Amino acid sequence: MSEKPKKFEKKNLLYLVIAGLALVIIILLASWVIISNNSGATTEETGTTAKVSSSASSSSTSKYVEGKDYTVKYSNDGIVAKSSIDEALSYGGLNNIDNDMDKDSGNYAKFEFYFNKSENMIVEKMYENGYQNNEPTVIVAYDLSKKKMVDGYISKSYYDNMPLVYTWTNNTVQ
Repeated sequence: MSEKPKKFEKKNLLYLVIAGLALVIIILLASWVIISNNSGATTEETGTTAKVSSSASSSSTSKYVEGKDYTVKYSNDGIVAKSSIDEALSYGGLNNIDNDMDKDSGNYAKFEFYFNKSENMIVEKMYENGYQNNEPTVIVAYDLSKKKMVDGYISKSYYDNMPLVYTWTNNTVQ
């Protein structure tokens, strides 16, 4: 004897649609979580008039917060590639925010990078906490062609009247 096939009911169709929608929602939520965790989002200010103020510091935690503890401003649009600035930051060891903020490592208040197009170099002016008369504590230069720091004295002719392309400011300095 053969059995008759069961008749498909509307009730079964409703359960099937609900199960399908639940599966789609779960997949979308999982994708959203994965994408948001791997976004690698960065914030970048461009222009010369950007200003950030802060009253409280979060330095009690192990991580420093951009915009609160420190401010980064790229003003290199059309002047020099951001990757060249980042290369100079990395070579000089100035891209480690924990070290830059640490009073034992450098006690820095501000970094300014100027681009000298004719020499193809980035001049880095570093200011320690307590600097006076807007005079930098240290001035060094990174040669983008030779991919190394420039030896010797860096005269004002290397950075005077050159465009400011990067500024890092320690907002916790009072």
